[in-house]
Amino acid sequence: MTGIDMGAVAADTTAVLERLGAAARARGLAGTAERLVEAVRRLADGRIVVVVCGEFNRGKSSLVNALVRRPGLLPVDVLQTTSVVTTLAWGPQDAATVHLRDDSGGVRQQEVPFTELADYVAESANPGNRLRAELLDLRLPSEALTGGTVLVDTPGIGGVFPEHTAVTTAFLASADAVVFVGDMTSPLSAAELRFLRRAVAATAAAEPPATESAAADPAAAADPAGPGAPGSGGLLVVLTRSDQADAETRRAMLDNTRAKLADLTGGRDGGPAVLAVSTRARLRHLAAAGTRPDAPASPDGTADPTSGYPAFESALRGLLRRRRASLLLARPLAEADAAVTALLQPLEAEREALARETDETLARLRASAEAGQREAAGARRSGAEWRTELRTELRKLRNALTGSLHDDLDAVWERICNELLHEESLQDDPDRLATEVASAYAAVAGATAHRAESELRTLVADFARQHRIGIGPVGEGRIAAPEPVRLDPDLGSGRPPGPMMPVSRDGSFGASMGAAVGGMLFGPAGAAVGGAIGLVAGLLRGLGAVREQELQARRRNLRDQLTLVRSRQQRVITEGLRSLLDTAAEQAERELDSLLRQQDESAQETVTRLRAAADSTRAEAGARHKVLTEEHAALVAAGREVARLAALVAEVVDGEHATADEDDRADVANGENGENGTDGAGGGPEVAGQ
Repeated sequence: MTGIDMGAVAADTTAVLERLGAAARARGLAGTAERLVEAVRRLADGRIVVVVCGEFNRGKSSLVNALVRRPGLLPVDVLQTTSVVTTLAWGPQDAATVHLRDDSGGVRQQEVPFTELADYVAESANPGNRLRAELLDLRLPSEALTGGTVLVDTPGIGGVFPEHTAVTTAFLASADAVVFVGDMTSPLSAAELRFLRRAVAATAAAEPPATESAAADPAAAADPAGPGAPGSGGLLVVLTRSDQADAETRRAMLDNTRAKLADLTGGRDGGPAVLAVSTRARLRHLAAAGTRPDAPASPDGTADPTSGYPAFESALRGLLRRRRASLLLARPLAEADAAVTALLQPLEAEREALARETDETLARLRASAEAGQREAAGARRSGAEWRTELRTELRKLRNALTGSLHDDLDAVWERICNELLHEESLQDDPDRLATEVASAYAAVAGATAHRAESELRTLVADFARQHRIGIGPVGEGRIAAPEPVRLDPDLGSGRPPGPMMPVSRDGSFGASMGAAVGGMLFGPAGAAVGGAIGLVAGLLRGLGAVREQELQARRRNLRDQLTLVRSRQQRVITEGLRSLLDTAAEQAERELDSLLRQQDESAQETVTRLRAAADSTRAEAGARHKVLTEEHAALVAAGREVARLAALVAEVVDGEHATADEDDRADVANGENGENGTDGAGGGPEVAGQ
C-alpha cells in the first residue's frame, strides 16, 4: 500500500485555507478571513516536540547524537552528564543559543560555539547549574529535524541530583511525543514505570478532543483515532545496549518490557512500541560514512543492519507522522469546513431569492431580511450573556482547581512529615531525601497543569456544545518546576551535651543489678558473671537511647528546613496555576469575541443580500444568478477538497496507511523481535552518556 504524502496533505490544506481566506476578504468578511489566516499560521509553524527521557546513564544523549548523525555533538560520559534541557531544531547552519537567568530574575540569550556546549550542559563542567542555564537551543542541518521536528534532550531521572528529576518531570507537559530510553541489560524499574505513567498521561493530554463530526462542532479539532485506535498514543520505548545481550536475552527483555507497558496502559493496543538498538553500532557506521549532515548510514549508502536504528527511525517517523496528522492538521481542516459553511450560507440565501420571481416571494424575502436583522441583534445580546456566563464558569473552575492544588500540596507535606522524615535511610542521606521531595512537588506541578488543561478543554467544549458555537481548546501550557530542594545535613547537627552520660549511667545500673542477682543465686562467682552481663545490657540500652536522641534531633532539623521549602514550592506552583488559568481565560474570551464577530458578519451579509435580491429586476437577477452559481461551485469544490483531506488525515491517525514502504515495515518488525543482528557489532560497551 502506498503511504500518504503528509507534506502534500499539509500543502493542499494550506492552499485551500488561503483560497477560502481570499474569498472571505473579497466579500468583506474580516472575521472569517482572520480565523483562516491564523489557521495557516498554526499549520506553517508545524512543530512537533519529541522529548527524549529516561533514567541517568541510559545513553539518551548518545542516542540523540546518532539520530541527527552528529557523533560527539552532545557531551556523553559514563557519569551523569546532562544537567540542562537541550532542544535541537533544523537550521541551515550550526548555531547554539544558551538561555541564562541573570541576578534580576530575567533571562538573557547568548550565542555559543558548539565546542563549548559541555560548559553549560555537563554536570562536571557546570555543577549544580551554577551558571544558571535554563535552556540550550541548537540549530543544525539534519534530516532528522526536517518537517518541524524538535528533539529535546533532558536530564536523567532518578539520579543523585534532585533538580534533574524535577526539570525532566515538569518538561513532560510540553511533549507532543516521548521517546523513553531504557537499558537492554536492566529490566524497567518501579521508578521508571512511575515516570512512564506520567509520560503516557502527558502525550494523551496533547491529543485534540474528539467530536461527533466537523459539521456539529466545526471549530473543534477531532481525534479520528479515538482512545483505542493505533497510534493514539505518543510514546515510543527504546532499549539501548542491545549488543550486550544475545538474541534469546533480547527477546526475553523485549517481551518483559512490553508486558509491563501493556499493564501500565491497561492493555490498550498492546502498549507502546518497544525496540532494541545499539547506539555504538550506529555511531561506528556514521564514523565510517563521514559526519556530513547528508551522509548515508554506511559507506555503500545502505542502512546499517546491526544497530537496530533503521527499525527505530522507521517507527519514529510513523509515530511523528500520526502525531502531525492528529495535532497539526485536524483543526485547520475543521476551520476550513466552518469557513465553507459561513461563506456558502449567504450565497445560498441570495440564490434562492433570485430563483423566485413573484411579488409574494419578494415580500417574503423582505420579511426574512427583517427577521435576520432581529436575529443578528439577538446574537449580539446573547454574546454579552455568553461572555458573562463563560467568566462565571472559569471562575468556578479556578476555585475548584486551586482547592484541589492545596489538597495535593497538603498531601505532599503530610507524606514528608509522616513517611519520609521517619525513614532512617533518608535521614542519613539528605540528598536522597531532597530528590524525593523535589520529585513530589514537581509531580504536583505537572499533574496540576495536566488537570487544568483537561478541565479547561471539557469546560470550553461543553460551553460550545450548549450554545452551538465552536470554541477551540484553550489552556495549553505548563507550570514551571519549583526550585531544586537543598538540604544541609550538618545544620544543627551534633550530639547533645554529655552524650555518653546515659550510656555510663545505664551501664553502671546494669552492672549493679546483674551483680546483685548473680550474687544472690550463685554466690561470688555469680555476682561477677551477672555484673558483666548486666554491664553489656546496660551499655546497649544506653547506646540505643543516644541513637534515638540523634534521630529526633536530625528529624527536627530536616523538618525545619523543609518547612521553608514548603512555602517556596507552594508559592511557585500556585502562581504557575494562576498564570495558566489567566492566559486560558484571555484566550477563551478572544476566541468567543472572534466567533461572535464572524456570526454577526454572516448574518448582516445575509440581510444585505436578501434586500438586494428583493430590489433587483428580473434581468439583473439572471446575470447575478450566473455569478453566484460560479461562486457557489467554487465553494462546493473547496468543501469537497476539505472532506478529502480530512479523510486522509483520519486514515493516517487510524493507522490504515503505512508511513513507510514495505522495507521500512520489515525493519520495524525485525527491530521489535530483537533480530537486529547485533551479534556482529564488535567488542566493548557503547558510551553510556546521558
